[in-house]
Amino acid sequence: MTKKKKTEFYLLKQKSISEGDLFVTDYIKTKQIVNKLIEEIEILKLRVDSLKNNKKKVIQLHEKE
Repeated sequence: MTKKKKTEFYLLKQKSISEGDLFVTDYIKTKQIVNKLIEEIEILKLRVDSLKNNKKKVIQLHEKE
């Protein structure tokens, strides 16, 4: 049997949560959001650079749904 890995959410299941525990969970959530935004900014930079390099070509800035 494999041992389950603890996630940051195990802290939220505790009856009493310390200020330190709340800081850790908030930090992890914020770090995930920041990482996602960094990825999106990098994609946008590539698209803008592509537009600058290929002024005559048209590219889509978003995917069609």
